[in-house]
Amino acid sequence: LAGAAGPRVVALRAEAAAAGTALASPPQLGPDGRFVGDFVAKPEPAFLAQRAATWDRLATRARAQLEGRPKEKIEITLPDGSVKEGLSWSTTPLEIAEAISKRLAEACVVALVEYTGPVQAGCTPCVAADEDEDDDDAEASNAQLWDLTRPFEGSCKLELIKFDDPRGRDTFWHSSSHVLGAALESKFGGLLTIGPSVESGFYYDMYLGERRLSEADFPAIEQGVKRLQKSDQPFERLVISREEALELFEGNPFKVDLIRRKVVPGALTTAYRCGELIDLCRGPHLPSTGRVKAFAVMKNSSAYWLGSADNDSLQRIYGVSFPSAKELKAHQTMLEQAKERDHRRIGKQQDLFFFNAMVSPGSCFWTSHGTKIYNRLQELMRAEYRNRGFDEVITPNIYSANIFKRSGHYQNYKDDMYGFKVEGQEWFLKPMNCPGHCVVFDSKPRSYRELPMRMASFGVLHRNELSGTLSGLTRVRRFQQDDAHIFCREDQIRSEVSSALQFVFDIYDLFGFEFSLSLSTRPKKAMGSEELWQRAEAQLTEALNASGRKWAINKGDGAFYGPKIDIQLQDALGRKHQCGTVQLDFQLPLRFNLKYQTVRQGAENMEDSAGPADAEGETSEADPP
Repeated sequence: LAGAAGPRVVALRAEAAAAGTALASPPQLGPDGRFVGDFVAKPEPAFLAQRAATWDRLATRARAQLEGRPKEKIEITLPDGSVKEGLSWSTTPLEIAEAISKRLAEACVVALVEYTGPVQAGCTPCVAADEDEDDDDAEASNAQLWDLTRPFEGSCKLELIKFDDPRGRDTFWHSSSHVLGAALESKFGGLLTIGPSVESGFYYDMYLGERRLSEADFPAIEQGVKRLQKSDQPFERLVISREEALELFEGNPFKVDLIRRKVVPGALTTAYRCGELIDLCRGPHLPSTGRVKAFAVMKNSSAYWLGSADNDSLQRIYGVSFPSAKELKAHQTMLEQAKERDHRRIGKQQDLFFFNAMVSPGSCFWTSHGTKIYNRLQELMRAEYRNRGFDEVITPNIYSANIFKRSGHYQNYKDDMYGFKVEGQEWFLKPMNCPGHCVVFDSKPRSYRELPMRMASFGVLHRNELSGTLSGLTRVRRFQQDDAHIFCREDQIRSEVSSALQFVFDIYDLFGFEFSLSLSTRPKKAMGSEELWQRAEAQLTEALNASGRKWAINKGDGAFYGPKIDIQLQDALGRKHQCGTVQLDFQLPLRFNLKYQTVRQGAENMEDSAGPADAEGETSEADPP
């Protein structure tokens, strides 16, 4: 148990007296994934008392176990090389911060701990049951984010992280989502589902049966959050078994569903408590709710359980929080400026473009004025492609399903493509250019003299984006992109990727864009051997290092067929947008059997091509090709 020290003010009802009392008939989800029977949400529901009683019993045992662990001398090494002494299973990162300075202790949000020797693991194996996360993330490094109030388990390296670090901001907002969840659960008595941090804050989903929340509910929610802030409840961490988790959350069938899906028999998971709220969560979290100094409810919407329209409808409340009221005020000012600079608003004001959701959702209508700007941009890109040795091609808009089965897109991306049948045969609108460009390459025998072959296209593409994700020109269903594929030998990859990156840099610098680079590596769902992926990732790493620009690893976010370099643009308000990518694909040449004639072997002896490397322009975040 971590974070158990300090007062905890919990206003439980009289039903809490019966510790360990199980619910007479726990609510359930049916085989169809929907809530069984009628549900009427009431403030301070009875299951809170049962949950709290179960927690107290498990926490008492955990405290006894913690007390019984041997307290051995350990060394904690800070980033500047200085070493602090402590005791295993006793000293915490917060205590180290307080020993350095009170100001540092108040400013840090979370710790990064990397053990330098063997430790007796406190939670192995431990599964995150709170949402559908990639549990392989921890494999990328021995370092792990750690609650400030969680005792060290052995000698380690320690980094204290503040709110201005993305890792700190994510922890701060994740903890704030728990504070929001506590307020929602207490006020409305609904069934909480998941509450993650997101890029611009956090949200929590709640099942309320037929009830719908609105802006009129926002003040009451914020008042509930303020009460939890003032009481300064500690965040407590508890390691529990699958069976204990099922008992703890038997009053919430959505949590039970998550546990059964994510936590296999014999595995352990973690839960956190802040005030009355007890929730499944990987963590880490803030030391206490009082750290959330400024909070605001931003908006509400509907969502579906597990993202499926076949499941129950949930009420989603979005929020944002900061360590100070000044930072919240600055954020709110930025949002007001964003409304003024919203490209959808400007597009209508200047008569450039518009959207009509009733006629063609996610598809832009360009007026004559907007078309002039569009064409000038396309003329610029055509000239730049020619100057860099690219040849433009035009490919069909409709393809047989067979080509996507061959490329692998049918198996991995079919739901995001527009398909239909004609004369009993399955067809698709073109969602990407790569298969068509492979057909162009394979249309006649190719010589080594033609490599690298740089092929560009401005063809119309369609992707079946979910209606809820559509957003002006930044997320659409019908679009064109300055898209190119480079077919090359393996020994040409490094130079071609470097040239493609320089192409991107030149265009973005021309328009004065600020941008960041990241290498997206092998995802769970991937084609090809790990050895092939490692070679591809190594080539992109060399090109990024040679660019002389800073870049980061985006683990597990590569396309299913190969790693990629993602470029995120920053707009005038500091928001980031995924735009260009440079992708390396070893799979398509194998699947399409693309070959070229070598200088020694001639027409009779063919070798597999190593390309193509994709140099793509404006794309969506869920870019598949």
